[in-house]
Amino acid sequence: MRRALLPGLGLGIAAGLLFTNHDALALSVAWPIILGFALWDSVGRRGGRGPIVALAGAVGAGVGYGTFTLVAQYLPVTSTGLGVAVGVAVTVLVAGGLLLRERLPLPALLIGYGAFLGVFHPRWTESASNIRTHGLEDFTVAVLGLVVGILAATLVRAITDPAEEVEPEATRSREERMGDVAMRGGTS
Repeated sequence: MRRALLPGLGLGIAAGLLFTNHDALALSVAWPIILGFALWDSVGRRGGRGPIVALAGAVGAGVGYGTFTLVAQYLPVTSTGLGVAVGVAVTVLVAGGLLLRERLPLPALLIGYGAFLGVFHPRWTESASNIRTHGLEDFTVAVLGLVVGILAATLVRAITDPAEEVEPEATRSREERMGDVAMRGGTS
């Protein structure tokens, strides 16, 4: 973990500069990048699960887009209608995340959902019809921000996590090898 301290400091400085200069960089929002980086544990040892985590974040954001679309098209456009739809969507995400366990990590699903809600909700309060004009744009902003953060976490984990030490078969004693065979149900 100490090996990640210096890269973490570098990412913190980069995030600070990103937030300070987000207008000059023409970024409408920059905080989904931090949410993506928060999935540090989900990307796994040496960042091996980064693409799966990014996919789960995109699925969560897609469910967020679907939630607002559903409310705008079929439900009463009230805070109660949106609240019910959000509650149902979060329940579906949690159930899906629990059923899919390691295939699509639950934290990434929920963070992706929250990222889209956070990016789009200010436009929603202006007009529900903004889902048609700005929904896909905000979905893209949320997903790209998450992917950049997840990519940063993946790269830092790939660089800083120590490589697994594999014990060569030749260095193990005959008794240790025979014990492994016996534990697997073989004969000794």
